[in-house]
Amino acid sequence: LEKENIHVTMFVTQWLVTLYVREFPFDLVSRVWDSFLVEGWKVIYRVLLSLMECASKDLLGFQFEQILHYLRDFPSTVNGQDIMAGSLKINLKRKHIQKHATLWRQNLGAVG
Repeated sequence: LEKENIHVTMFVTQWLVTLYVREFPFDLVSRVWDSFLVEGWKVIYRVLLSLMECASKDLLGFQFEQILHYLRDFPSTVNGQDIMAGSLKINLKRKHIQKHATLWRQNLGAVG
C-alpha cells in the first residue's frame, strides 16, 4: 500500500469508527460485537489484522486504482467465519496496543 501512496487510514478509519457495522456482512458484525462485549477493544484490532491479512494476498499485485476498487468491494466479500477464526490466531496483547497508542500520540504531538 505504501508503494502506491495509500495510507491504511484511508479505508480502515471508517471500519473502526463504526465497529464494522456499516461495511461488513451481518455474520461478521454479529461475531465481532459478541466478542467485543466479552473481550473489549482487543478483538476489534485482531479482526482488523485478520482482515488485512486476508486482503494482503490480493493487494500485493495491484496498482493504485485497483487497490481502491478492491477495498471498496472487499467488505461485502469477506467470510465472517474465516475472519474470526483468523483473528483468534493472532497473539495480540494489551501491552502491544498500549505501546502503539503511545507511539501514535507521541508522533501526533511531534507533528502539531
